[in-house]
Amino acid sequence: MNSIQYLIDTLFGVYMLMVMLRMWLQYCKADFYNPLSQTIVKITNPVLNPLRKTFKAQKGVDIAALILVFVLGLVKYPLIAIFSGMWSQEWLSANIGNFALIGLLSIGKIWGEMILYIIFIGAILSWFRRGNDPFSYLLYQLGEPVLAPIRRILPKTGMIDFSPMLLAFGLFWLNRLMYDLLPNIWALV
Repeated sequence: MNSIQYLIDTLFGVYMLMVMLRMWLQYCKADFYNPLSQTIVKITNPVLNPLRKTFKAQKGVDIAALILVFVLGLVKYPLIAIFSGMWSQEWLSANIGNFALIGLLSIGKIWGEMILYIIFIGAILSWFRRGNDPFSYLLYQLGEPVLAPIRRILPKTGMIDFSPMLLAFGLFWLNRLMYDLLPNIWALV
């Protein structure tokens, strides 16, 4: 991967992560007055507001954000191919079917990365802070919808919460499984 491809991959990945985080903030009904929330809203609003006129939220899920992540995932792969020198009519006709699949898989992969970042940052901050600040509370709000069902299943172990470790293990396993099932496509997502 050359420097232009790396730049494209990084910029698309960071923006897709922000859009997915925006969708998750809304789904979790997290504190939108938090400075981090406000930053994400201001960065994503210019693109999401026009899409929201067509794609309305369904059951608390921002469909416009998911459509945007899909489109960005769809565009990223051919754009990287252009800068790698692989782009040709034959390449396009051979890979056109993969574009939609890559776009769909991008949604799942970005969501998994986002959840992983949330639980890791929350776990590390729990060693130093005791949850009395707005950032820790925001991380709690974002992590609770996926950690609470795991906590209900796990036995009580006292002060140690094993749910973030179990969730991280599950996400790593799913990532590995996708590499096993779709090795060439999952590597591009």
